[in-house]
Amino acid sequence: MVVKKLKVIDDKELKKLKTESKSCIVINDLIYDVSSFYEHPGGYDLFKEYEGLDATDAFNSIGHSENAKNLMNSFLIGIKKNSKEYKKKEKTKIIENKIEYINYSDEEIKKEEKEPQESKPKENKPTLIKKEDKTNYPVVAGIIILFGVAYYFLFLK
Repeated sequence: MVVKKLKVIDDKELKKLKTESKSCIVINDLIYDVSSFYEHPGGYDLFKEYEGLDATDAFNSIGHSENAKNLMNSFLIGIKKNSKEYKKKEKTKIIENKIEYINYSDEEIKKEEKEPQESKPKENKPTLIKKEDKTNYPVVAGIIILFGVAYYFLFLK
């Protein structure tokens, strides 16, 4: 059994990580730094939508393979302070240089991922919304007409 020492991260520090250009998301009370995971099949923009937020519902609504769940462990950086998982593991708390850590094993992480979501209370979190088309069609039409007129006067007249 491999035991990891996870840093305890509160909301204030989560916001601080965002200002340091770190893209952190929360899934099942565990915090993942996905800043370097540009190859995400759903697109990196998906992470930007949930940056600093709980993405558990979005993560669980999409089917993820066991390989994807194992890959997540390489991005795991901490546990959310005062969360349900934190309170379960508070007895293993270690404080080093005024930084709080909690011991967490790989088996516990896998167990948490497999736990049914019905037992968890639903919270009002943002839902995944498709990006709005920001194309300015009147400007595009004007440019096409401008090129047509220029072509006429330069090559046909």
